[in-house]
Amino acid sequence: MEELKTSKHTAGMRTTLRAVESGKAERVYIAEDADVFVRRRVQETCQQSNVPYEYVPDMKTLGERAGLPIKTACAAVLKA
Repeated sequence: MEELKTSKHTAGMRTTLRAVESGKAERVYIAEDADVFVRRRVQETCQQSNVPYEYVPDMKTLGERAGLPIKTACAAVLKA
């Protein structure tokens, strides 16, 4: 998850889903305490697009790792 700090990335469900669907996402991180709908939608989209994903403990931690002052449900590291 350290790569979120040093790489181009997205944060939030809409931009993350767009990155996955367009083939621009390299890896996705999903917060375990995010809404069930969000978790399922992002996970299913990643599986359909063959993008690796992993869960992180909470939205606060994910937001901090993405360099945001707010919580976020998901984030994606973008391909170079």
